[in-house]
Amino acid sequence: MNRRILRRIKGLSMISAFRLLRAPLCALALATLLAAPAAAADIFTVRGVHVDKTAESATAARSAAQVEGQRLALIAMMKKLTLPDDWASLPEIDDATAQNAVRGFQVASEKTSSTRYIAEMIVSFQPEAVRRLLRGAGIPFAETQARPALLLPVLWRDGTLVLWEENNPWRDAWTSLRPADELAPLILAIGEIMEMNTVPAETAVSDSEEAGTALSDLSANYGTSEVVVAVATLGAGGSLQVTLTHRGGAAPSAPLSGTYQADGRDLPQLMKAAAADMLSGIAVQWKRQIIVRDGTLSTLTVQADFATLSEWETIRKGLTSTPLVQDMEVAGISPRGAEIRISHKGSTEMLALSLAQQNVTLSDRAAAPAEGATPVEDDVAPMDTGTAAVRSAPRWRLGIRQ
Repeated sequence: MNRRILRRIKGLSMISAFRLLRAPLCALALATLLAAPAAAADIFTVRGVHVDKTAESATAARSAAQVEGQRLALIAMMKKLTLPDDWASLPEIDDATAQNAVRGFQVASEKTSSTRYIAEMIVSFQPEAVRRLLRGAGIPFAETQARPALLLPVLWRDGTLVLWEENNPWRDAWTSLRPADELAPLILAIGEIMEMNTVPAETAVSDSEEAGTALSDLSANYGTSEVVVAVATLGAGGSLQVTLTHRGGAAPSAPLSGTYQADGRDLPQLMKAAAADMLSGIAVQWKRQIIVRDGTLSTLTVQADFATLSEWETIRKGLTSTPLVQDMEVAGISPRGAEIRISHKGSTEMLALSLAQQNVTLSDRAAAPAEGATPVEDDVAPMDTGTAAVRSAPRWRLGIRQ
């Protein structure tokens, strides 16, 4: 995808549309356009793969465990990118297929004896190898990682709400899952004195306007616009009831809830299982918003607005880093804007949601015209030489999320 986009961009050096730019600005713009796209978040890594193998020797057990771990990790990798509806159709994975797809792996918490090997593995995969497997099976998948949300794990225990206290096993359960590595990542609030004072547990679970403002301010401190409040309540017989709500964010998400029975597990194990299920539920919600089942391509002409080359670079990187964008062509550019034709999968709403994760906004200026507004004339040069500058701006606008 990115190579096709960059080939189009490189071709702009032959286009006279840049006549609108002064020579120094033109040189800087070309340098920016041809820069390599920013590295996307590495979602092609699976952590916490447990292996336990016995063989005639410790070396044989280790080898067998690591081979099995890579295969199990690839299965988990495919599930990470796809919806549960499609898991029954995932391709069968043998040891050779898994090893050919692996980019590298690490082991931790190793335990060995003369014949047994136990460890936790972290396995990274070659993105294109995973894509080929899923495409070959005809299974749609997600590659866009959501912007991180701030997680507040609140425990209702003995009639008291617990959030920032050290003795919060519900928080410990989430920490052990490494929620920042997911397709819909979460950030655990640090719990500084100021945070404890401005957002006590009672505020975190409140629906009041004041609580909403406090949560918004707290999330802004972590560079995000969404807060996930996960409330766990200990019930009779060792059961655990969990309710998870989203506050803010680029798109609304329904609350999640569940009841979990101990079934012989101690409290930390029960809470970890409940947190893992909730984390999976958040990922499924995100994948349902972003996965495209229809591979039809659409073309959208947009006006990109920017005040500086840095802002233009952010927009450009956002487009080249968004998996839904299959191709793009810059039809014209000026010191404060550019006209771009985007070839993309999915609906315009899906594209806007994907771009929002890169801090780029896609808006329809015809959706809610201001009262008494007059048509905007944008100084954008056309691709075709010898024609007049484009005077009417495209309906769709790209900008920087503030």
